[in-house]
Amino acid sequence: MTTIRTRTDLEARLLASVARVRPIAEAHADASNEAATLHPAVVEVMKQEGLFALAAPREVGGQGADGRTQLVVYEAMAHADPSAGWALMIGAIMNGMMGAYLPEAAARVIFAEGMPTSAGLQVPTGKARRVPGGFEVTGRWAFGSGIRHASWVYTAAVIEGPVEGGPPAFLQFAVPVKRVTIEDTWNTAFLRGSGSNHYRMEAVFVEEAFTCPYPAAPRRRGGAYFELPFIAMVTPGHIGFALGVARRALEEITAIAPRRIKAWHGEALAAQSSFRVELGRRRAALDAACALAREVVEMSMQKAEAGAPLSPEDWASVRAATTYTTEVAAEVTSFAFRAGGSSAIYAGTVLERCFRDIHAAAQHIAATDDAYDYAARVRMGETPSNPLLLPRGLA
Repeated sequence: MTTIRTRTDLEARLLASVARVRPIAEAHADASNEAATLHPAVVEVMKQEGLFALAAPREVGGQGADGRTQLVVYEAMAHADPSAGWALMIGAIMNGMMGAYLPEAAARVIFAEGMPTSAGLQVPTGKARRVPGGFEVTGRWAFGSGIRHASWVYTAAVIEGPVEGGPPAFLQFAVPVKRVTIEDTWNTAFLRGSGSNHYRMEAVFVEEAFTCPYPAAPRRRGGAYFELPFIAMVTPGHIGFALGVARRALEEITAIAPRRIKAWHGEALAAQSSFRVELGRRRAALDAACALAREVVEMSMQKAEAGAPLSPEDWASVRAATTYTTEVAAEVTSFAFRAGGSSAIYAGTVLERCFRDIHAAAQHIAATDDAYDYAARVRMGETPSNPLLLPRGLA
């Protein structure tokens, strides 16, 4: 009971922080979009409110929010402004992983002056060559969401060297952003304010203390949330983002419908039974997807808290729920955008922004439809393997 009450209190405090950030994020949404990165005023108020600390372990000054709480907070921030919600999700999760998995020497440096801002892609597209005292890293990574306002980059690389009868070894590592070259590549119409630029490194030395195994580094700090394998860790963030954007789109079309007069017959959109039926149907679909998502996140957290690994059936549920929730959110948002008519196509409208940004999330690797193939294979008795699903400590 005490644990539940503590979690509820933390959730309430974090949602109050989001509520204070919301007007600043909304006021600067167009400016973030135009600059292709989150406006400094939004970043600053998110830092002041401690939102970038929400996932980080308490041992490094974080809020220590588990997956259940993270889902709710990311949903609220994405509801206010999708780009701000996405940037918060990435920054908070990166801080969480650095705080949980890196050695003590690195944690003392990274968190010495409070909670940093961070970015990084967790796909090992770089190469790390072992040298005395650490690694020399070279590579190029895509989609560094929030990197323009980040102080640290936390990313992954493959370790060069001979491999005997098994897959190559990988590592995660942290470097100050000043040692990274940011490329001006974020020329998109989708999630534009997230500033998800490419970045690269050329023979950058990384001390051993600033590295850990990938993708199954053992937990050094933090709660049971950090016992989850990487994909299950990011599931609350992706799901929360999708739900927040779709709910905002439905609220917007509900508010617009009474005053949107259909040109052909001069009747308000809200007066049309076909629209009302479809609005009700979409609300029910989103509520159902939300219930499934919360159930899966709860299951994952209960398994982590009990020290039990996720079974193949659990993994099928986690992956399918992430993809399904994102698909439903995209369908709901598309309905709202289309119902909004020609006025919704103008840059800066809520429906236009929600439509663009949810479809960016639907393209993310976490929500691809191969999740359904995985679920079907498990149902047919197979046990597909993937290093991203390994329990912690089995690097």
